[in-house]
Amino acid sequence: LACEERERAIAYAMQAYRAELLKPDTEQKPLKTLCWEVAEEWRENGKPLVVSTDTVWRHLNGGRTHSQFNLETNAWLIPEEEDSVVEYCLMLAKRGFPLNHKHLKFHVDSLLQVWLGDSFPEKGVGKSWTDCFIEQHSAHLSCYWSASLDTAYGCAVNSNTNAKWYNLLGNTIKEKGIEHDCIWAANESGFQPGKGLKERVIGPTAQKNQYQQCDGNCENITVMVTICADGEEIPPTLIYKGQSFAMNWHQDNEINAL
Repeated sequence: LACEERERAIAYAMQAYRAELLKPDTEQKPLKTLCWEVAEEWRENGKPLVVSTDTVWRHLNGGRTHSQFNLETNAWLIPEEEDSVVEYCLMLAKRGFPLNHKHLKFHVDSLLQVWLGDSFPEKGVGKSWTDCFIEQHSAHLSCYWSASLDTAYGCAVNSNTNAKWYNLLGNTIKEKGIEHDCIWAANESGFQPGKGLKERVIGPTAQKNQYQQCDGNCENITVMVTICADGEEIPPTLIYKGQSFAMNWHQDNEINAL
């Protein structure tokens, strides 16, 4: 990203210099002054960098930018192949299997080994290749700390799986002539009352966390809810450990749970 910003600043300075050449000689600013003004403008926008006068002058005379040089001399993939790798990364990320740097390198090395054969180095692309690749395609790719996703939930967010499941369900209902009042869905969730519920509480100003004590009881309570396709529902069912039934369990039972 820093490299891209520097190249944008250099291009901006080149544009400003060409605009100065259209002015009378007595009104033209020197290139060094223009480079300083561009660097100041970038600094005011929170992006401090140095705009080298020599670099801008070299580019004005046909020199290549850093990215152009790498693309023309050090690039292993042509633009179409890079686009294909970007699409592959995005596809895996959407399915819950994002690539890390090691796996991205392995994927690219495998492709280049097949395409280039013995002319491709045994060690593969360089250690910093994946960093440069992500930076070059920062408009589409970025790095994150991964967050765990249960496999069952991961499969549920797969668009292909969802489409096949609902097609199968719809065809079965249509073929068998199943009425809506015969279609029920159920789900269960577990709770540990000793862990305490997350709630908004009051505490002193200017502190990051406000802790709340709980008894630490790890006993699990299961709640099962059931609903019909026609809108009818069965009161929730609670399942928890107990040696005998206590009548006070039904007190304050506003939803008539079983």
